[in-house]
Amino acid sequence: MKKTLIITSTFLIVSMMTASAFAWGPGSGRGNNQNCPGFGQQAGLDNLTQEQKSELSALRQQFIDESYDVRSQKIKKHEELKLLMETSEPDREKINTLSQQITDLQKQLRDKKIDFTLEAKKISPELNMSQGRGRWKNRGGQGCNSNQSRQDCGRYNN
Repeated sequence: MKKTLIITSTFLIVSMMTASAFAWGPGSGRGNNQNCPGFGQQAGLDNLTQEQKSELSALRQQFIDESYDVRSQKIKKHEELKLLMETSEPDREKINTLSQQITDLQKQLRDKKIDFTLEAKKISPELNMSQGRGRWKNRGGQGCNSNQSRQDCGRYNN
């Protein structure tokens, strides 16, 4: 009787777990929905000419090169702050100084991003640039843009 109960309960647990895994189906996970330009596609970039694409690529590389020092300093300051916070008696003055330095570096980086965005808009005004996550709003993996309804977006499509 115990053996039958164990086998039956194991079978039920495995089948319930399998059913929930298959319930989502293909295309409903993040990044797989082809109806949403923000997921897995470059809808804004696909409409650009080859010249615009190469100019944007060169501009992006220039931004990366120019912001390298600021980004590396910011990373070093974050690591320094992290190590300082892990000590048994962190120095409040050093923490405040590091925090202010990180804030200044973030501002410098944000200013460079704004300059990049403005230059990119000159190259391609129709490209929906964003100061949000990622390089631009309608680039792969960043979700739907504000002109789309939520039902067209992969994360809301079940």
